[in-house]
Parts: sequence; C-alpha cells; structure tokens
Amino acid sequence: MSQKNLLNNIYLFKDLNDSELGAVAAVAEVQSLAPGAEVFEQGDKATALYVIGFGTVRVHRKGSEGDDIPVTTLGTGSHFGEMAFIDEEKRSATVTAAEKTDLIKIRYDKLSSVLEENPAIAIKFFKALSKFLCGRLRVTTNDLSFAREKNISHF
Repeated sequence: MSQKNLLNNIYLFKDLNDSELGAVAAVAEVQSLAPGAEVFEQGDKATALYVIGFGTVRVHRKGSEGDDIPVTTLGTGSHFGEMAFIDEEKRSATVTAAEKTDLIKIRYDKLSSVLEENPAIAIKFFKALSKFLCGRLRVTTNDLSFAREKNISHF
C-alpha cells in the first residue's frame, strides 16, 4: 500500500482530497524497524508523528519505581505521536517495535509548513485531531470514573 493510500485511511487525513493528501505524503518518510527497536523514549523531545504502515508497536511507560507499565499495543494503520504536535511537550511514553515494523514518519516541522501553506488542509487536520483527542479524553474520563467507583466500594 502506498504512503498516500495508507494516509488516506487514517482519520487525521481521510477528509483530504487527492492533491491535499499528496502534499502531506510528499513530506512523509518511511522508517523500518527491527523487533525491539525503540521509536522514541519517554521524556524525549518530540519531533514527529507516526503511522504504522505494517507491524506492531508497544507503548509503555516507566513507573515511579522504574517498572515497565504497558499502555497499549498498536498495529497496522494506527498512529501515535500526535499529542506533542499540539502541546510541544516531551514524549509521555516509550514506543518500541514489537515485530518488524514499517512506519511512516511525518516530522512536525514539515507538517507545520504544509499546514501553514494550505489552510484547507490545516482546518481538516485540526478538526480531525480535535475529534480524536476528545474521544481519547472521554475514554480516560470513563476509565477514571470506573476506577474511582471500584476504589470507593472497597472501603
């Protein structure tokens, strides 16, 4: 599957027309990883977002006592690294290839240039990103509410 086709199947870019999608695909680069290779580490400066072209990655964090805490596993067609594009914070987790994995890497500086030069792309991208982050916040809120209810019921 071409980069353009893969990006078209990702919600962040699915509303883009063919030429808009081409502008984003033009700044994307392919990165191949061996099993166990680290994409980035918790605390690193964030410089890119990633789409998984093929393979699987593990997202995990270091706990306060240095233990490895699994967050999630992402597969082909998933993306990660988009939050720091907005808030410019350091990486909140470590991402490691669980198997041979091909990523599409979109550097923030290049994506910013595309969005600045193409307001229509920017509107569609930020609208899709906002919807995604709202959905993630709703899931987190539900998870926290459930955990709080369980903790209270034990007292």
